[in-house]
Amino acid sequence: MFNKALVKDLMAKKGYTLESLAYELTSRGAQITKAGVASWFRSSGVAEPKDKSKQILAEILEVTLSQIEGIEESEIKLDSKDIRNVGLLEMRAGFGTEGTLDPDFKVERCIKLPQEFLGKVNAKYAKIIQCYGDSMLPEFNDGDYILVEMLGGRDYIKRPSIYLVRLGDVVYIKRIEFLPNNDIRLISINPAYPPFLASETGYEWEILGAVYGKISVKLGSGFQFSEQGVKGK
Repeated sequence: MFNKALVKDLMAKKGYTLESLAYELTSRGAQITKAGVASWFRSSGVAEPKDKSKQILAEILEVTLSQIEGIEESEIKLDSKDIRNVGLLEMRAGFGTEGTLDPDFKVERCIKLPQEFLGKVNAKYAKIIQCYGDSMLPEFNDGDYILVEMLGGRDYIKRPSIYLVRLGDVVYIKRIEFLPNNDIRLISINPAYPPFLASETGYEWEILGAVYGKISVKLGSGFQFSEQGVKGK
């Protein structure tokens, strides 16, 4: 994994450009070009630094390798009764890009989260998924970690809100409007992306989970939680 949002933030704070970061990485033994560094931040989320580059990157930006690779669990220092283990899904979802469905919903690892973050989310069904793309800007950014309550075929109140939705074998995070005749309208927050109907795609659709917010880690501040999702919007 690669926490591109954190790296972008640290690059800006320390005054690194793509070119200067590539130079610094190369001077410390990594073999990378400016174009290679730029590929780490593309919305597709496909390219990632190699392990050696990640380690050097952590040294340059003065953070831990765990922070470069994702959410660092050691940021949380709470009594065990105040935390919950929430699975980070191996699959990724798309804001504008296309995430690929993992029908088994395999968990990459567990993240320790404060109970207060879960709020109304049933801990039994809580999952975290990382998402890529720009169609949900400005509320959600490329690389954000999203807190989802997986539905698993359970009944739920069909109200306009933000959901993890499957279209065929592709998974998205979108604002959903439920329509008659078992159809839905998928809406992006970014006005550059027009809404569309599930029926127009020709694929079977399914609501996989309800989005309750995004989770991020801020250097020196630990976990941050933003409530974007099921709030009756």
